[in-house]
Amino acid sequence: MAVSELLTIGTVNTLVQNQVYALPARKVRVHSTAALEISMDASSWNALTAANTLSVDVASAFIRCPGGAAIVTLRA
Repeated sequence: MAVSELLTIGTVNTLVQNQVYALPARKVRVHSTAALEISMDASSWNALTAANTLSVDVASAFIRCPGGAAIVTLRA
């Protein structure tokens, strides 16, 4: 699956359903309006729990939203 774009820290990002996005090359805190999945290789995905209710620390390479569009913010 092709990567759409690199997400940046400190901006509000709108994720499109099932589109793969690259995360910054460091640990980030993720907050989202919808459930997300993370991956190290963009082919095997794991659910990112609590990102849509709490902020979650993530050290992964890729992120996507499987259930619809999501608004995501990343913090250092």
